[in-house]
Amino acid sequence: MNVDFSLLACLEAVVTEGSFDKAASVLSITQSAVSQRIRALESQIGLPLLFRTRPVKPTPAAQPLLRFARQTRLLAMEVWPEVLEGATHGQLRLAVNADSLGTWVLPALTEWMDQHAVTLEFVVDDQTLTQARLRNGEVIGSIGSDPVAAKGFSVVPLGEMAYVCAAAPAFVRRYFPRGLELAAARKAPALVFNRRDALQADHLSRCLNWHEPRFPHHFVPAFEAYLQAAVLGYGYGMMPLLQCQSALDAGLLVNVTPDVPVSVPLYWHTWQLESELIGSLGKALVAGAMQALAPISGDA
Repeated sequence: MNVDFSLLACLEAVVTEGSFDKAASVLSITQSAVSQRIRALESQIGLPLLFRTRPVKPTPAAQPLLRFARQTRLLAMEVWPEVLEGATHGQLRLAVNADSLGTWVLPALTEWMDQHAVTLEFVVDDQTLTQARLRNGEVIGSIGSDPVAAKGFSVVPLGEMAYVCAAAPAFVRRYFPRGLELAAARKAPALVFNRRDALQADHLSRCLNWHEPRFPHHFVPAFEAYLQAAVLGYGYGMMPLLQCQSALDAGLLVNVTPDVPVSVPLYWHTWQLESELIGSLGKALVAGAMQALAPISGDA
């Protein structure tokens, strides 16, 4: 099969931007031309490639094409450095959990960014879900909690991120005067990052032997605001120790479950591809994780 890379680039742009008109702007062509290219590619493949929703979503048939398009572009970025001069096409997309992005990932990549003429787009999702974004071709790498690499991908352990179930002292006195108990947990408002975040529910299940816990909660889907909400007494919730250590030391927060340590293992997943760009990116993340995270239990 002869590959028309302009058609693949068009497919990638539509999926990345979420609409035909935004893809047209990125590619500097008309929306009609975008539609024609997508129809031509669908005709060549013999299957629909896009769900015409808002935003536009790729069909299963489009997933391997998206992976191939992004792998090819990545190699082009290494073979032809002038490609990097285009800010749009010199961008790497990484799927990262919010807690890693808010604590150790950016410092880990500072030196790497100084050495590579690329821009980054961080796609934030729960650590249990980031690998799916890699498999479907949305990103070139992901940080997540799954230790098993999918077929065609590689995985490298990063480390364990320690978490604390914390709340303001006044909140603890009000809701947990005798510690975390089931009756209190049914009434005390918790802090949950978003609807994909199961860390709080998993912790309550483990601490209280509570099957499918149901509890009142605030959704606070922003890294900094989540900590602020806890300090201000909105609720109690799971925070990375890297994020809340200073608040604990200052007495602004207390550990609600000091006898139940929580840690989440993190792994770097990416394509099995001979690429200096991806390889050096992975090494930078591993080095940064070694400074910020604990070794994963059982790893040599």
